Amino acid sequence: MELLLILLGVIMGILTSYTDIKTGFIDDKHVFPVAGLGILYYLYLGFVIKHNTILALSGIIGLGTGFLLGYLLYMMGGWASGDVVILMAYSALFPYASRYAKVIPPYASKYPLHSLTLLLNSILAIFPFIFIYSLAMLLKNKKMDRLKQIFIEKWFRPFEFALWVSGAFVVLRVLQQSSISGNPLLGFLIWMITIALMAKLGKIGDLIGAGLLIYDIVFNTPQVTYSYLKIAVMFYLFKTFFSLVSIMRVEVLTKKVSVNELKEWDILGEWIYERDGKIQRDREGSFDKLIRALKTLDVNALRVEYDKLIASPTAEGLTKENIETLKRLVEEEKLEDEFLVRNAMPFAPALFLGFLISVLYGDLFWILLTKSNGL
Repeated sequence: MELLLILLGVIMGILTSYTDIKTGFIDDKHVFPVAGLGILYYLYLGFVIKHNTILALSGIIGLGTGFLLGYLLYMMGGWASGDVVILMAYSALFPYASRYAKVIPPYASKYPLHSLTLLLNSILAIFPFIFIYSLAMLLKNKKMDRLKQIFIEKWFRPFEFALWVSGAFVVLRVLQQSSISGNPLLGFLIWMITIALMAKLGKIGDLIGAGLLIYDIVFNTPQVTYSYLKIAVMFYLFKTFFSLVSIMRVEVLTKKVSVNELKEWDILGEWIYERDGKIQRDREGSFDKLIRALKTLDVNALRVEYDKLIASPTAEGLTKENIETLKRLVEEEKLEDEFLVRNAMPFAPALFLGFLISVLYGDLFWILLTKSNGL
């Protein structure tokens, strides 16, 4: 039966990739029927065949977790609503890891959280293409300052993040050795909570992470140092990816236009909003939003805070009302007459590739993380 589910995912992936590339939009009729079939399959398998309530509800749970992860990226302005529903559908088809997968993380084996694998594989799959294309365009346009920004700006963030992750692994290993944490999901939750607490503590959290790392080096093995560096490099690559997307959005996929050049359905490359009685813009990168959310333990940090949203970089594009409002603000000299307009970056093909990797091979992020930490 899994082969039929994979076939449904392949059909959906081909259709959504084609329409996303051709039109920039996702047709709901290519997505929701597939998600519905996945939910019905697990309801039947769980209630009728296996008599397992969790299994029966796993399609619905997968749909929900896919929505939550996708919505976080939507809040950050990195995804369109169509990308969210695609992730939801794939997660409903495979709430658990496929039996064909060779690398299965604990959160996707016994628990219906395979949507994490689907999302992370999609990001990792598209990274080389974006990296090469962006570098080529920046070199072609002689944007050397922007090229340096990709690699140098806030370079320390990934190393800080790696301290939290490595420290959390030390805590997890100690608990496992003392038989306190034998359940895979409990261990994963402890690992995540430890990271969140160190992030919340800021510099103190950095010191705790460094202390745990030193403890592991002294009482375990000096090789842990290399594990930390591998994790830091991996997160540095993720940081580079988000920087590339941000700079690519501004330098490669966008152009600066005046308000009179704006058209309906144009997609902005910035947030324009009112806060405390002032009109403001936001072009902050997604990676910085993610770090702030971890440090504050506040999901709202992923989105722009405003009293009134005027226009945002969603794939639905500008409406006539948005354009009229922007014209009025420019005429009133409350807003500079320069706007970033971008082309939509089709992400459906990346999600399709991530789906294929997930069901036929497994979780790329998990294997990188565990191999980097010597687990």
